[in-house]
Amino acid sequence: MFRKVIATATASVLIALAFSAAPASAATVKNGTPCSKAGAKTKSGGETFRCAKYALQKNAKLTWRTKDCIKTVKAYRKTNTSVTTARTETAKTIGTLDEAIANLEESITALTPVVAANVKVEQDRIAAIKVKLDAMKADTANLAKNAKNIKDYETAISWREITVRRLDTQLSAFTSKINKLKNEKSAANNNLSLISSSASTALSTAKTICR
Repeated sequence: MFRKVIATATASVLIALAFSAAPASAATVKNGTPCSKAGAKTKSGGETFRCAKYALQKNAKLTWRTKDCIKTVKAYRKTNTSVTTARTETAKTIGTLDEAIANLEESITALTPVVAANVKVEQDRIAAIKVKLDAMKADTANLAKNAKNIKDYETAISWREITVRRLDTQLSAFTSKINKLKNEKSAANNNLSLISSSASTALSTAKTICR
């Protein structure tokens, strides 16, 4: 009888120990659950986990991570590397563009008074020719006689007006180049912003999936 009681008690203790140990061995694995062997794999809740250090955390210890978690973290790190490269390349590009813009602006500064002076010379000549032209046109009695001279004066005015436009175009050409370079600079900054935004989105996605 005594032996039977002892046996029953012993069996009860063993059963209790078995039940108390079961949760630890069959505990649900999730992202962040500690593990001990890097690269080890396990399954839980229909998902496959791998033992690895969480790359988004400094001095991270080994924890279980789902395949999706590891995949999205890798995607973020790749995108973030692209951001670093793009930032370096964009800085070089903008530096080159800024230098080119500065040189063109210096050229405009130096050329403006020269162009203005040449334009004034041409405009003064046009004004002088117009005085003679108007006088000849006003002499209606000699229009036929002065027809060739009138035509020559009109041609001279037309050519000098072309010269004035060409002089003005010199400055507008520099201004156009500057605007083009500024657009390239803006495009470079926008491209960097897009890449940075992609990295930010990838980071947010990775953090969400790795919870």
